[in-house]
Amino acid sequence: MTHPIPRAASDMALSSSRSTRSTRFTRRSRLTTALAVAATAAVLLSGCASSPEATTSSAGTADFGTGGVALSWIKNYEFAGYYYADKNGDYTKNGFSSVDIIAGGGTTNPWDTVLAGNATIGLASDLTGITGAIHGGAPLKIIGAQFVKSPVGFVSLKGNPIASVADLKGKKIGVDAGGKLAVEAVLAANKLPADTVTFVSVPNGIDPLMKGDVDALVGFLTNYPIAVKQAGGDVVTLSFSDAGYAQFGDAVVVSDDMLANHRDEVKAMMKSVIQGWNAALKAGPQGIADIAMEYGGKDNDLDAKLQLSSATVLPSFMLTTDTVKNGIFTLTPDLVTQAVSSLGAAGITADASEFDTSLLSELYTENPDLIAGFTVPAS
Repeated sequence: MTHPIPRAASDMALSSSRSTRSTRFTRRSRLTTALAVAATAAVLLSGCASSPEATTSSAGTADFGTGGVALSWIKNYEFAGYYYADKNGDYTKNGFSSVDIIAGGGTTNPWDTVLAGNATIGLASDLTGITGAIHGGAPLKIIGAQFVKSPVGFVSLKGNPIASVADLKGKKIGVDAGGKLAVEAVLAANKLPADTVTFVSVPNGIDPLMKGDVDALVGFLTNYPIAVKQAGGDVVTLSFSDAGYAQFGDAVVVSDDMLANHRDEVKAMMKSVIQGWNAALKAGPQGIADIAMEYGGKDNDLDAKLQLSSATVLPSFMLTTDTVKNGIFTLTPDLVTQAVSSLGAAGITADASEFDTSLLSELYTENPDLIAGFTVPAS
């Protein structure tokens, strides 16, 4: 399993025992067997779930039974759209009896949950692990992404800023294992030598930056900068996307079997998810924070103020010129090409065949009202 890029110190402190739940749900009979590769180990995964084939109700609507969404992290602001889809009844309106929203953050990758037949879709926090699994033989495809602009990047202080790639020279960068790989990819993508920066292994949280032990941290830009501001720091950020490392956050993953043989069900799930996220984005930061506290606050000791602050930044990583025009979660061919090139710069083998953007294209063509008329947030 790849190490996730840090979201926030308060999140990371949670025990995995309460951040992971995998509930097998009953659905049509199928058998999925795959070879999933993570880092240096190959794991043979097989999942079988049995129930009647999806039927059509007397009212003419599809009946897909129970579905599932495997999250990449604990239930917090990051997944507000999936909660809105549940609260507003979008899943049931689109043919599901119910949908399990399965928290992540433990020892099981979301795509493993998909392969095991326990989720209709899964969210990969970044492309590193999922593209490695697909390259290793796992029958999966990436069909879109929640964060089309990477929500990960460098967090520094105004007195010693990293506002551009040129500012990286000579800096000490605080990282974990996953962050080191990503920074190396940024350097390679910009044809900079590996010794441009000095890597410092740091614990989770902003203390190393605030104490001056490092010049910058690598983390989620939806909450690390907020934590720095709350600690009295004047923060400067540089996203990996703006630094030439085009990556996606919470990439949507489905099995080849579902994509080929149960396409209507995947469409129904993504329609529900898009409706939920449209509602969340229209509700604004307070609405996102409130529903995050409702669905995850009690179990995860969420801080309401941090949820609100993080929710304020979240739309800037979902709403771009392309997603405003084409619909949220959509990936353009240029974005896929950039992502593959960025992974190659990091020494990770990936190619465009690991992506299939046709389903969302079909969904938006069939449901043009899903394009909600958002605007790109101001920088």
